[in-house]
Amino acid sequence: IQHAKAAEVPLVVAVNKIDLDSTDLDRIRNELSQHEVISEKWGGENLFVNVSAKSGEGIDQLLEAILLQAEVLDLKAANKGPAAGVVLESSLERGRGAVATVLVSKGSLRLGDILLAGQEYGRIRAMADESGVAIEKAGPSKPVAVLGLSGLPAAGDEMLVVTDERKAREVAEFRHVKERDIKLARQFSTSPEDVFSQMEGGLTKSLPIVIKADVHGSSEALKDALVSLSNEEVGVIAVANGVGGITESDIQLAAASNALVIGFNVRADGAARKAIKETGVDVRYYSIIYEAIDDVKGAVNGLLTPEIREEILGLAEVRDVFRSPSLGKVAGCMVVDGFVKRSNPIRVLRDNVVIYEGELESLRRFKDDATDVRAGTECGIGVKNYNDVKVGDQIECYERNEIAPTV
Repeated sequence: IQHAKAAEVPLVVAVNKIDLDSTDLDRIRNELSQHEVISEKWGGENLFVNVSAKSGEGIDQLLEAILLQAEVLDLKAANKGPAAGVVLESSLERGRGAVATVLVSKGSLRLGDILLAGQEYGRIRAMADESGVAIEKAGPSKPVAVLGLSGLPAAGDEMLVVTDERKAREVAEFRHVKERDIKLARQFSTSPEDVFSQMEGGLTKSLPIVIKADVHGSSEALKDALVSLSNEEVGVIAVANGVGGITESDIQLAAASNALVIGFNVRADGAARKAIKETGVDVRYYSIIYEAIDDVKGAVNGLLTPEIREEILGLAEVRDVFRSPSLGKVAGCMVVDGFVKRSNPIRVLRDNVVIYEGELESLRRFKDDATDVRAGTECGIGVKNYNDVKVGDQIECYERNEIAPTV
């Protein structure tokens, strides 16, 4: 919503899960209206379409609404000339190599074109549409999978058809060098030595992670989601992230930086599995991004310093003091609130001021030892290593509980 407002463009709202009885369409419209997203039916400017991703109901109407909005906004693109667009996704596929899914925004993309996309370049060897059918040409608003690039471009990279392959290679290499310099600068600030020095210095606790995923978009999304779990006390540091199977070098890097390795829809190769056994690096595999986030969140919570919370269990008033040959001074008390427990720490208060903290030497009911004494009951209390108890003092019994913090 914020992005749409900033760009001053209308929204087409797809209200999903209409196949469920629990879906309340009016409630959804009402909640969105509080963010100034008002349906046309309510006098607003935003198109609302009810859909079901499960059954496919309403998808045709959604496409029609998008086309209608495009027509109203007079959105047009030239379908002649060299193609330009954006990379949607990229992945390594067995037998095909680097595969990039691109969206053409203007011009026509043809088989054999020289393509420059981010830090990668190459001549298009094959193209396929969203159904996997081989095609030779793609125009504006057409998503296509292309083969032939030198590597995997990043999701969001701009792509452009150029006429000179040598120039394309030079630009790609320049971008690669620039990106490498940026990464080196980042690694310098989050190197294994820096992580360890931070931990030893007590400045912060760190959870280094190495991320490998099947596609670039998943790798970046997972990195952003996990790094966002950082807080003032614990920092989640992405030591490295990339696309493809987990390699031996990934394990060596994780071992050097004491990092957790996360594989999203990928597995370790033979050399990496051997390195895992030798180094004991923790490698975890996921196919659902939220499960990875929940696990790392749990690890972050485990590094947080627990909060120590005190709870007063009971209060006893000293009514008399007498001496015991074996225990020294014993306070004859009346428990006036809660209970006093033999195994818990105590404080001695005089005029509501703490004058001693320690533990009980003894707790008795008449001549019998007791584990706890409840309110309204008399007892004899011996305070360990303290013999200055006086009539009128109060003995407070309490316990300390560790409260696990969460992010």
